[in-house]
Amino acid sequence: MADPTPPTSWAPTAKVSAGVLAASITALIIGFAKNRGWTDIAGPDGAAITSVITFIIQYVVPERK
Repeated sequence: MADPTPPTSWAPTAKVSAGVLAASITALIIGFAKNRGWTDIAGPDGAAITSVITFIIQYVVPERK
């Protein structure tokens, strides 16, 4: 018989979870800002802002060991 493979965990890491949360909140805030009259924020601008904030949040969150 073949050796059974060890079980894998599909749970996201703390960095991934924080990044997804940061991206979601940023997208939500940009959406509200556009409704409040900030019409200068275009789609690519919002995507760039979201990416930068997501990277910063993921950089700050410590890795679990």
